[in-house]
Amino acid sequence: MLARTVSLRGVHAYLCANGWVRDNSSRRESADIYLRPEDNREAAIIPASEDYADYGTRIYQVAEQIARVERRRRQTVLTDLAHAESDLVRVRLQNARAGNTVGLTDGVAVLEAARDLLLAAVCSTDRPQRMYRAGRNKLAARYLSSVRLGHSEPGSHAICLLSPVAPALAEQGAPFPFEDPFGRRVTLMLVSGLRASRQAVDRFNRGDTDFREFESRLREGISANLCRSIARLTEAGEGLEVSVSWAATRPAEAVDRKRVAVSFRPSDVAVLDEAARVLSNRHERTDEEIQGHVSRLSGNAADPKGTATIRAFVNGKLTSVRAIFDSADYTEVKRAHDARLGVSLEGDLRSDGHRWRLRNPRRVSVLEEDR
Repeated sequence: MLARTVSLRGVHAYLCANGWVRDNSSRRESADIYLRPEDNREAAIIPASEDYADYGTRIYQVAEQIARVERRRRQTVLTDLAHAESDLVRVRLQNARAGNTVGLTDGVAVLEAARDLLLAAVCSTDRPQRMYRAGRNKLAARYLSSVRLGHSEPGSHAICLLSPVAPALAEQGAPFPFEDPFGRRVTLMLVSGLRASRQAVDRFNRGDTDFREFESRLREGISANLCRSIARLTEAGEGLEVSVSWAATRPAEAVDRKRVAVSFRPSDVAVLDEAARVLSNRHERTDEEIQGHVSRLSGNAADPKGTATIRAFVNGKLTSVRAIFDSADYTEVKRAHDARLGVSLEGDLRSDGHRWRLRNPRRVSVLEEDR
C-alpha cells in the first residue's frame, strides 16, 4: 500500500509548502492538526508516529482530503506525499487513456527518451553547450545512478522519475543560506530548458524563423539532446506534458513553489527535430577519432604546414573532412596519400554548413597494410 510508505516528515513538509497551517492550540499527543486559513472547517489530522497500526489508512484519508481541497486526483496527491523528499519529474504521454496499453518495444523507447531528457538537463547543468556526448560525462552517470523510478499512476501512462534532494536546513523564516544541491540544480535546469524550448517553438510558429531563438538559450538548458528527447516523447505520446513537483522538504525559491508543467504538441516535433539537427551540426565535437583515406593535399615548400582532405564516415555517412597539419603530421598524412593507405587521427570536429573541419588534429598514424 503506497500510503504506508509515506514518511511523516514528507507529510508535514508537503502541508506546510502547500498552504496548510499547523494548529498548535489543538495539538495532541497522538496527532497534529493542520487547517486551511481560508476555511477552518478543513482539518487534516496527521498521526504522531509511523508505528501506529492504522498509519497507512490515516495517511490515505489525509490524501483524500488534500485531493478534495486542491482539486487533484487522490492517487496523484498520494504519489506526491510518498515522494515529498525528492523532486518528482512526471513524463506524461497525452494519448494515454485508462485501459490502453503500450507495446513492450515502444515502452522501452519511451523510458530511454525520458532518461535522455533528464540526462540532457544534467549535462547542461554541468556545462551548457549545443550537444553532448553523454557517455563521457562521469558526473551525469553518477547522478543518474541516484535517480529512481517512482510508482506509476492508475489510468495514466506517466513515467515518474525521482531526483533525490537533501532537505533544507535554515533558520525559521530566513532564506536558505546555501547553494542548492546538484540534484535540485538539475531539475531547475530541466524546467528552464523545457520552458525555453516551448518559447522558441512558439516564436517559430508565429513566423520568427531565426535559429538564434534556440542557439542563444544554451545557458537556459536548450541542447540538441533536449530537443531530440522532447521530440521523441511527443511523437510517441501524440503530445507530451512534463511536470516537476519540488521536494516538499526543500521548497524551490526561484520558480513556482508547487508544480511546473510544460506541454508539447505533435506539430512541434518537426521544429524540435530540425533544431536538434542544426545544433548537432554546429557543435564542435572534442576528441573525435576518425579513420579514412586522404583524398586531397594542399601545401607548399615555403609553409611547413599543410592542408589535407580526408574521406571518412561521420554520423554514419561518408563525407569529406578538412584539417590543417603541422610539419611532422603533414609528412605522415602525405605518406598515407602517396601510398594509398588509410590514416587514423583525433581532433575537434565541427560542421561549417555542409563541410566538416577537424581542428587541432593529433595522434596521426598511418594504417599500414598487413603483409
